[in-house]
Amino acid sequence: MANYRVLNLTLKDGEIVSKLDKIHANVLDNNPVTYIYFNIKKKKVYVGETNGFTRRHNEHLAELNPKVDYRDYTDCLVIYSNLFDKSAILDLESLILNYMIAEANTTKFVFANGNNGQSELVYKNKEMILTEVFFNLWHNELYNLKLVHNPNIEELRESLLFKYSPFKQLSPKQKEIVNEIETDITKKYLVEAPAGSGKSVLFTNLAFSLAEKYADLRIGLITTGNLTKQFNLIFKSIGLSGRLSVKTGSQLIMDAKNNDEQFDIIIVDEAHKLKQHYRKGHPNARRHLGEGDEEITLLEEITDGLVLLYDPYQGIKPQNIRPSEIRNLTKDYKKLLLMQQFRIGGNGDFSGEDFLKGILYALQLSEDKEFNSNVFKDDYFKIVDTFNDVVDYVDEYSHAYPKTTNRVIAGYCREWLSNIGKKDNKGKKSEELPYDWNVDGIQKRWNSTYEDWVKKPNSENEIGSIHAIQGYDLNYSGVIIGNDLTVKDGQIIAVPENYKDVGGTPLKETFNLYELTEYILNIYYVLLSRGIDGCAVYFEDKSVERLFRERVGL
Repeated sequence: MANYRVLNLTLKDGEIVSKLDKIHANVLDNNPVTYIYFNIKKKKVYVGETNGFTRRHNEHLAELNPKVDYRDYTDCLVIYSNLFDKSAILDLESLILNYMIAEANTTKFVFANGNNGQSELVYKNKEMILTEVFFNLWHNELYNLKLVHNPNIEELRESLLFKYSPFKQLSPKQKEIVNEIETDITKKYLVEAPAGSGKSVLFTNLAFSLAEKYADLRIGLITTGNLTKQFNLIFKSIGLSGRLSVKTGSQLIMDAKNNDEQFDIIIVDEAHKLKQHYRKGHPNARRHLGEGDEEITLLEEITDGLVLLYDPYQGIKPQNIRPSEIRNLTKDYKKLLLMQQFRIGGNGDFSGEDFLKGILYALQLSEDKEFNSNVFKDDYFKIVDTFNDVVDYVDEYSHAYPKTTNRVIAGYCREWLSNIGKKDNKGKKSEELPYDWNVDGIQKRWNSTYEDWVKKPNSENEIGSIHAIQGYDLNYSGVIIGNDLTVKDGQIIAVPENYKDVGGTPLKETFNLYELTEYILNIYYVLLSRGIDGCAVYFEDKSVERLFRERVGL
């Protein structure tokens, strides 16, 4: 027996034309329910919850300026259960929205929901609502009604559209930050948040909330090039593509300059990747930057309000504005902290925050020893002896848990010989390209693409660089800390000749070994913080491994 019941209502011009018996009329009048209006032909969906559907339905029809004409909906699915209370129907509404958003690129549904800024819900039946109501509802009624395309919930959970959905329930701190920024959108804010703390969820939620609250607000949105497509798909699925368009920093600044455009507020995800003028930078990334220019000041010139979502340890190139300079440029900004760790869970004894603090300490990026070192002795983390071991670690988990996303990722310590843009490789098929990695008889190539690399069919056979993985999650990560680092006099230092990212090396006339070391260490901090369920690390330089082990107590 299912732990819920459903009513399938047929609508015509907003009126319920289904014949209802007394018991079902009572459900619609008095029970807490979650409901879904839909029109499959027109690709329109609205998900809601209420303690009295009949009353709420009439309120929808009476709305003066609705986002969508409720008379366009042809059907309504009403879900009810003796498990339901206010928290349960809110939670079920959120689950349905987030998973339907995850496949919006396939279904092409447009959701008419607003953003209610829902906070995390904790209640006694939460697990039952997920496993015994939502899972069954998704696989049965929603799938049969063609509201669902992919019945594989685990696969959808790995989608970036799911992870960054603007309908995600917010932590109390995320909700507090959204509320504070909404209260004064003319201020400038620096939101400091480490890897995995929910910056990108905050980004989509804040943008959606501002668009809902202020109808005429001119909002600019910036993220990195490999994520713009995903964010734009999200905003398209909620009918806001006309108002919310996500661009890179250079695109937004150039477009504003060419169109003499001003914004009321600009929100920047991954603000540590904002750029300064750098002669060796890619031409497309610096054409808007003159000598001495940097993007924060240029953004300030085209907006009153500015929100920077920022991690001081994720600047990975000389073209990125250095943390010391960002501190100087933002000295008058309102500082907000978002420190909770969502990516790496912990086990009750230690937390994801312990792991990140330990990584920063182990890499000598921080001298803060206040972390529980048991995180490095748990099954979550392991150091392996060989290149073969780290490849095998990822391969083993991929076979054991086929629905998880697991990849080998590495520092930029090998030439990118397989780059299909190189003249020598022109016209070659991917399988004919040279290998970038040839270690212990194992041959591998670098990532064949940057955009959405982890979802590409052949990516599990490749090694991901920092440019393909920054901003993404993995379940199990195999990390290669390469020979671009060594130890001298007790300090980790860069080995310049082994660092192969041409765009990531400081100019020769201003070369600074400390600066290069900081960039490379930041890269490894990012790589080590990708794994949700597990992380294995192989060190090419054993002196770095010994120092790492010593600092985390292994």
